[in-house]
Amino acid sequence: MTNLTLIQPQAVNFRTAQSVDWLDSFPIIGRAGAGGVVPGTGNVGTGSLVLSGVAAGTQRGAHVCTVTGIKGGQTYLSVADPDGDVTGQGVVGLPLTAGGLALTVNQGATPFSVGDTFAVGVLTVPLDITGIVFRLAAMLNTGSRTIVLAAASAYDDGSVPTMGAGTVDGALGMQLRQAAMARCAVGDFPYAVTGTDPDTGLTVPVFLGTIRHRTIPSFKD
Repeated sequence: MTNLTLIQPQAVNFRTAQSVDWLDSFPIIGRAGAGGVVPGTGNVGTGSLVLSGVAAGTQRGAHVCTVTGIKGGQTYLSVADPDGDVTGQGVVGLPLTAGGLALTVNQGATPFSVGDTFAVGVLTVPLDITGIVFRLAAMLNTGSRTIVLAAASAYDDGSVPTMGAGTVDGALGMQLRQAAMARCAVGDFPYAVTGTDPDTGLTVPVFLGTIRHRTIPSFKD
């Protein structure tokens, strides 16, 4: 059994060239995990925020929990994601689920004041990708089945892999030699990297994007 079903697809674009090898790394394959809780420097209240869970698809970055009001003996909260969009509302002392976070804010010796905040960091925790076979296919265009560039972390015939896959570190990289790159025409090609569990045959998307392929390496078109 692999961790295939825990993989969340990511978008990433590449610039490549006919004149050089393609040796590149993809972002770490992982799931959302807790990166820490930091109380606001201007907080009046001395309470705490306890993070009890982070869902797999939670947005990475700093989520902010803010005390928004105090009324009738209740202290009210809201949580915003890294884009500033409100993902949940609740009260101090009760569990709250917001934007993939499961948390509880508890009062301390000094009660909270409106405007008190907590920043909750969400980071990528590497997945163990042992046993997963990765394949890249770049197409002529989005409506075509013509493959202009292909690579894999393992081949059925035992050929040398053209993608390097790690294990517990969630690392994946390209290692296509210049001869293969030279055979690919210049152009902008949509690509997908998929992951397959050889035991079940299940396949999921891992990375999606565009390969901008030129004659020589360039940061500009």
